[in-house]
Amino acid sequence: MNPTKRIALILVAIFLLPVLFFSVYEISSLNKDERMIDNIYQKQLEAILFSVNQYSDDALSHWISKIEIGIAGGEKNDLPSTTENLLALNSSIRAVFMVDTTAEKSVTRVFMLDTLSVDSLRSAISKNLSQNSDQIQQLVKYKKSGFQKAGVGKQSWRGAENFQLLFFIVDGTRGQQVAGLVINPFTFIEDLVGPRLQTISKDQFILSAFDKSTGRLIYSTLQNDTASLASASLSKDLWVFPDCALGIRTQGASLKQIVRDRTNTNLILLIGLDVTLIVALALAFRNVKKEVQLAQNKADFVSNVSHEIRTPLALISMFAETLEMDRIKSEEKKQEYYAIISKETHRLTGIVNKILNFSQTEAGKKNLHIEPVDVAQEIQQILKTYDFHLTNKGFEYHFDGSIPLRINADKEALVEMIINLIDNAIKYSSATKRIEITQGKMGELAWIAIKDYGVGISKADQKHVFDKFYRVSSGNLAKSQGTGLGLSLVKQLIEQQNGKISVTSDLGKGSTFTLYFPLAD
Repeated sequence: MNPTKRIALILVAIFLLPVLFFSVYEISSLNKDERMIDNIYQKQLEAILFSVNQYSDDALSHWISKIEIGIAGGEKNDLPSTTENLLALNSSIRAVFMVDTTAEKSVTRVFMLDTLSVDSLRSAISKNLSQNSDQIQQLVKYKKSGFQKAGVGKQSWRGAENFQLLFFIVDGTRGQQVAGLVINPFTFIEDLVGPRLQTISKDQFILSAFDKSTGRLIYSTLQNDTASLASASLSKDLWVFPDCALGIRTQGASLKQIVRDRTNTNLILLIGLDVTLIVALALAFRNVKKEVQLAQNKADFVSNVSHEIRTPLALISMFAETLEMDRIKSEEKKQEYYAIISKETHRLTGIVNKILNFSQTEAGKKNLHIEPVDVAQEIQQILKTYDFHLTNKGFEYHFDGSIPLRINADKEALVEMIINLIDNAIKYSSATKRIEITQGKMGELAWIAIKDYGVGISKADQKHVFDKFYRVSSGNLAKSQGTGLGLSLVKQLIEQQNGKISVTSDLGKGSTFTLYFPLAD
């Protein structure tokens, strides 16, 4: 396994996997928290609705106690004072009634403020009680056991008003008898339950009462409320009036929406953390990969430079030793050996100079003198100097310098860059030995292009050819020896002159390197 893959696995194992496991755990915990919060909230709502029901039940118990006091007074036909006060102070109570079951025929006495409706109401009460005989018998058993409970008529009657029958067992002068109330549930809720709902809500909840049969909103702690029973977070029947229901919901967003928003916020934070970590790991891996690649390139550079230097040194040493020992008698042969020694010396000097130039440029110690430079004149001078070398290598070259072009550049750096690119064109050309140099303008920039018809560079390698010490590790390019500094040096030099360099290449078809310089005024 290569070092880069090993580093990637280590980064994933140490940093990424624990965070991903933590994220999965947190997401599952969020779901549990959501269910727990919802459960706690439902219990709180149930407690609130229970307290409202308990309050209504206590109010009804208080009314029953007052009725029992009136009945205990023994008044038969006249309206008892306690009952009269009860009717006068509570608009929801339509009537109070008592059924004397000790007589041969049961007699229903009805106490109400509007005496004109007594007969019609008495008939309705008797009919309703007969329909609830089973429930009355059960209430008698409760009463004998010491418990006072109220029953609710199975049917209510509706007209201009809605009435509900409530009945209970009382101890009268002649034994246990049936008594009860005719109540308007809606008025009861508005007058008695409503203030209690307002006290409980405290601008945190919306408490409402609904008619279950029609869905009508009877009362709400929110002004101008138009909600339906289905919109309530939780609903419970009103104990004293099972046909009515109490509903509760939060102000603004619902609980589910609040929990969902909280969950979504936490999920976004977790995902953001994961994405940030992944990006950070990717950047760290890329930097580490660059450093590993750079270290590898440096190692290759040392190896290549050692080979590059060793070859001319070996030749110089061998031919110098041969001449020193006077083994060559022919003057012509001596001149040939001298020429080889001179050639290898220049080659060695070129390698050393390239390394020194690169080191100075990278360290920012190479001082450039930017001035207007005639491009055609400089290129022609380079080609004139290189003519013998190019011809000797079997190359033909073409340069059209008819277009006048002046750029802002360092003359020596310009010559060095073009020579580097020409050397690369020579080194990496195979069957077709041709070099074309062109120039032109593009906006406020001038360009110089050096094109060859050599082996070309793959798309993957084109991204790295300007990196320090980089050399193609496979293919025909890998067979050529070099330091891997030439193109990196060119890139550094042109960037210091406010220019840039680009490359276009196809494998087997050649490459074109283009230098861009600012135009001179």
